[in-house]
Amino acid sequence: MIEEINMGILQFVHPFTWTRYSKKLINKIDHPYCGGIFLKEDAAEREMLFIEGSAGSLEEGNIISFSWLVDKDDGVIVDAKFQVFGHTALIGASEIACELLVGKNYLQAQRMNADLIDRQVRDRADEAAFPPETYSHLNLVLEAIEKCAEQCIDIPLADSYLTTPVPIGMDNVIPGGYPGWKELSLKKKLAVIEEVLDQDIRPYIALDAGGVSVLNLLEDKELIIAYHGSCTSCYSSIGTTLSYIQQIIRAKVHPEINVIPEMKEPDR
Repeated sequence: MIEEINMGILQFVHPFTWTRYSKKLINKIDHPYCGGIFLKEDAAEREMLFIEGSAGSLEEGNIISFSWLVDKDDGVIVDAKFQVFGHTALIGASEIACELLVGKNYLQAQRMNADLIDRQVRDRADEAAFPPETYSHLNLVLEAIEKCAEQCIDIPLADSYLTTPVPIGMDNVIPGGYPGWKELSLKKKLAVIEEVLDQDIRPYIALDAGGVSVLNLLEDKELIIAYHGSCTSCYSSIGTTLSYIQQIIRAKVHPEINVIPEMKEPDR
């Protein structure tokens, strides 16, 4: 009896999940673009590999099924759709996942995580879009992605990716850069840069098993960085990835900063 009373109280203390979704997440749930299904005939018509994977069950009340069209030559996911039955969070997470998956190869898809999905629809960089009680639904989405990716392991991947898994567009741009940037100490400036890297850059580079670190900030205008992991041999590290990093740094730190990668000679 006491347990039932406590459960009733919790309903008032913790409002219905929907009220704690971010506005961007609600928009994804209300207007899903990637909902639907591909058939084997669709894949054959486009000369693609048909991949399908699901997680959850109707008995449990939540099930997600992805269908992918994958390039047979390089393992890149050309298109993705989803079907779900269950919680609204599952719809939102599946929609975001499909948007992220297109253009990635299956290895990058395997590295996708719940934090990356959440970051796509945050209204504020420091406030999660999905409330904690929906994390199990995010995990179902990741489980279904893993099942799809496992079916692609026989497809050879390109030695070096020509594109980088960074998002299109940018949110939360700070006009003129970080407030009071010029007056900050070097230590504080580096801390601001590290925070921007953590929120807007490193999660995407991690999809390629890569990383980026700050080496120095010279005269407030030259940000020296170093790549790690796969990024050190990736063509995009001096192309699209570098361009994206500079775009983010200029938009959220200061518009006059130039990002310069430290390029090490390969071992002979």
